[in-house]
Amino acid sequence: MSDRIADLNAGRRRALCVKLVDQIRRRGQLSADELTEFAGGLLERYTRDLLQELLPDGPDDVAQHDAWVKRQFHEGLDRAGAALREVLRESTYRHAVAQVLQRKMFEAEGTLRQALKARALEHSAATFS
Repeated sequence: MSDRIADLNAGRRRALCVKLVDQIRRRGQLSADELTEFAGGLLERYTRDLLQELLPDGPDDVAQHDAWVKRQFHEGLDRAGAALREVLRESTYRHAVAQVLQRKMFEAEGTLRQALKARALEHSAATFS
């Protein structure tokens, strides 16, 4: 993958994170339940969108591709988590929200593993066809 394409794709992933934070900020005052549900749903959509951005990109070699996707995915989760913590630092409900976000990040790891496993199976099937 060229550096230009990698930079463009990284820019799109950063834009996903910025969109995530903007949606929280625009939402205003919410109850604890509303905020945890809203933030959890946003993080879930962010991780799904991030995977959709990452899976088609990366090196052609399967092992290198998977390592690259994992690295980029973890960087994206870290960036989103830090941004969400920052935007919610003054919230009365930040601890409740943090617990939900932590659970969503854990679930995202499972989603990543499933996506990479499915991709590996598709690649194996294509190789033996």
